[in-house]
Amino acid sequence: MTHATIIAALHQHVSLTPEEEAAFLAICEPQEARKKEFLLRTGDQNHALYFVQSGCLRSFIIDQSGKEVNLEFAIEGYWISDVAFNKPALLSIQALEPTQYVAINYNAFDRLTKQYPVFNLFFRKLLQNGYFAFKKRMLTGMTQTAAQNYRDFLLKFPTLSQRIAQYHIASYLGITPEFFSSIKSEGLDLYRQDFS
Repeated sequence: MTHATIIAALHQHVSLTPEEEAAFLAICEPQEARKKEFLLRTGDQNHALYFVQSGCLRSFIIDQSGKEVNLEFAIEGYWISDVAFNKPALLSIQALEPTQYVAINYNAFDRLTKQYPVFNLFFRKLLQNGYFAFKKRMLTGMTQTAAQNYRDFLLKFPTLSQRIAQYHIASYLGITPEFFSSIKSEGLDLYRQDFS
């Protein structure tokens, strides 16, 4: 595990003393997932928060028609988890490519927050950022065209379209793979160059 990477991610939200950093690292469990391996399945008891060091994870649900709907991608430096800790998971988390990540057990993290209250602030900021990102995605999904949403995806994840299957991106954007192909064939990938 690269300690500097996860400590830098923590410092994006809070300032920590060396003692607090060491206490956090002590509850981090380095893990690896193969491509297509599940970290969590809907209905499983959810006990962890995950931090991606390399690779890509996705969270998704199965809709009423049995189709997978991607909710979130987590690449290097991103956090991902289900929304319900210590309860049956509402979504699934799966690796889309070989992934190295850190698992942080919720019960261990809960004990850490009691000893070092700064981690309550960290977790609140993490939840806040996730909530605002989800709200923004929901609003833009309702007010922008599919092409504009794909442009936003390219801005947020500049290299991910070359790393994962295109149908995963289409699912994330809420469009069919066929419609996604038509958007790409119209040259929308040029947006990546315009905004880089």
